[in-house]
Amino acid sequence: MTIKDKIEWVWQYSRYYGDMLFTSLRLYDSEEGYAATAILFNAVELIFKSFRENYEENFNQDIAALTEAGVLTADDKDFFDNPQYGIRKIRNIMTHREAYQYCLEDSNGKALPFVEADTWMLLYGNYSDRIIDIVYYALIRSNLIDI
Repeated sequence: MTIKDKIEWVWQYSRYYGDMLFTSLRLYDSEEGYAATAILFNAVELIFKSFRENYEENFNQDIAALTEAGVLTADDKDFFDNPQYGIRKIRNIMTHREAYQYCLEDSNGKALPFVEADTWMLLYGNYSDRIIDIVYYALIRSNLIDI
C-alpha cells in the first residue's frame, strides 16, 4: 500500500485531515519543504486530538494518552516524544521559536540549518512516510476505520 493509499484512508476518516496530508504532499512535490512540514505536523496533532475528542490538552498529553490506550505503540511514542530527536522537539522549534537559529544534526554529525530550504525538504522526505504510517495504523488500532 502506498503513502497516497494510506492518506486516502485518512480522508475516509476525515476529509479535512486527508486534505491536509495531501496538501503537505503537494507542497513537498513543489519543493516547499517548510510549508509541507508545518502542515504535516499540524495535521498529525489535530488527528491525534480528534481520536481523543479532546482539544484542550497539549500534544505531549495526547501522545501519552493514545499510547496508554494502545492506539500508538511505544516506538511511535518514542518517535514523537524523544527529547533528543523526536518529532515533537522539531515541531516545538518550528512553532515556538525562531527556527532559523537552530540546526538538525544528521547521522554523520553534519549540521543541517533550518534556514536552508534543503533541510526542510530532507526533514519531510525522511519523516513523512513514517508519520503517515503511524497515523494510518493508529486509525486501524482505534477502530475508526475498517480495512
